[in-house]
Amino acid sequence: MTSLEQLIKEGKELFREERYDEAINKLSQALGNITNKDSHVPQQAIIHFGLGRCYLKKAIQTKQLDLFDKIYKHFTELKNLIAQLADGENKIHNQIIVHRWLGRCYLEQAKQTKQLNLFDKAYKYFVECQNLIEHLPEGENKVHEKTKARHWLGDFYFKKAIQTKDKKLLEKYFQNKNEGIIKQLPTQLPSGLKNSIASILAVLSISPVEFNKPLAHYTSPHVCEKLLNIRRNNSEQENGPSPMRMNSSTYMNDPFEGKCLAEFLGLQDIALENKTNFSENNAFFTCFSARVNDLNQFRLYGKVDNTEASGCCLVFNKYGNWIKEPDIGASYAKLNYTNDDELATTEWQPSSNNLPLYQIAYIFYRDDYVKKDEYDILDKKISENFGVRLKPISNHKQWEKVRKQKLREALTELKEFFEKNDAKKHKAALEYIRYLFKDYAFRDEEEFRLLKIEQLGSDNIQYCEVTNSTYVEYGDICTQVDEVILGTNYEYTEENLKAEVFYHLLRKEFPKIQVSHSSLPIASIQRKKS
Repeated sequence: MTSLEQLIKEGKELFREERYDEAINKLSQALGNITNKDSHVPQQAIIHFGLGRCYLKKAIQTKQLDLFDKIYKHFTELKNLIAQLADGENKIHNQIIVHRWLGRCYLEQAKQTKQLNLFDKAYKYFVECQNLIEHLPEGENKVHEKTKARHWLGDFYFKKAIQTKDKKLLEKYFQNKNEGIIKQLPTQLPSGLKNSIASILAVLSISPVEFNKPLAHYTSPHVCEKLLNIRRNNSEQENGPSPMRMNSSTYMNDPFEGKCLAEFLGLQDIALENKTNFSENNAFFTCFSARVNDLNQFRLYGKVDNTEASGCCLVFNKYGNWIKEPDIGASYAKLNYTNDDELATTEWQPSSNNLPLYQIAYIFYRDDYVKKDEYDILDKKISENFGVRLKPISNHKQWEKVRKQKLREALTELKEFFEKNDAKKHKAALEYIRYLFKDYAFRDEEEFRLLKIEQLGSDNIQYCEVTNSTYVEYGDICTQVDEVILGTNYEYTEENLKAEVFYHLLRKEFPKIQVSHSSLPIASIQRKKS
């Protein structure tokens, strides 16, 4: 007979592989092996927790409402088992977990059934979760639990606001998100400056609940093959997939990268010396576009032999499960505002894969050709010379109005702050937001980006001899890509690539990733010859 611990281990592994029915069978077998329900209490708790999560995942995927009875049954059993534990930090921690998950279950059921009383039940558990956290000893664990509790309370505000069309709840959602970001910014920042920066980050950092549309990353076939561990000849080493890279902001295609916001605020540098000192820190990012299978993006990025539309489009978030809850500290862990124009570094280093996703806003100068934009959040009363384009990311009109209003207010306050205070003393604080604004000329890209600040000379920064450039590793994306779209001219280059071969090789490695071939109308020299 398979041991209890082995069954639990196999059940966990099946859950991680998203094989929920098999995981349920394995964990149910483990539970059946415990004949004396007064024994193996910790193991029973693990099993009920696993079964509850499996049924919740199935309920989300299949929309089967009858599964919620099973979910509540297992989490209620878990709650009763935890009550049997001895008092102490571990018991409180487990109580926090079960309250959080019960809140999540009621929130999901409320979303599916549109029953408002279920929202109230979810809220009750989330509030109780926050109360339990206060009993934890001070330390990193308590901070971490508060962050998670704030996230789920925020989800409650947003989902109920969408369901009830209550704008006050959207304001609460934004306030909850904003307060969480403020806690991650340095205490030394002046309150006015800190509030403006936090509001901008709250608008432009994207939570999963706010956005469920696909995003595209355009790259060359060569890079695509490395990222997805495709080897077209046996001589290539089997080193596994290459991590996606975050490239230096210094050599991006926008020469004004990171400078547009300073220009908007009137903070241009006037160099009086014949030299420029390097900044201690640098920004690295990897970029995505809301324009999936887009001809202009295919023409610009990932070209082979300078043949347009010969690259690959990697599609993320097709099923709305890629974006992570934004952890601002993951992007800016290396920054710690002190004074003057310096940003010192800290030792704490989070996982790169927890990086938040940011939407890019576009700044334009009002002239004879561009006087206004349909998505401009400013008007001439606020800024006579500049406009800021922020395109809606969802179909929730009330939420988009809140985002537009909050960004307008934050930029107005930021401009006033620098007009009234010593710009040189506080300009370094803009490092938190300056890479979230680009020149209006790039607006068609509808860009989103993962961003990370690193100290030059850090071991996290690597050098590539092939491209003669620096980069930071983001991570393995093989389980994150939902689809690969091959450009129209993928087969019409000197590389003699074949779409069928790519499909075959990818299917061997990752059968869940879809492959398609774009048919956007564009010619190539080789195609004309053939």
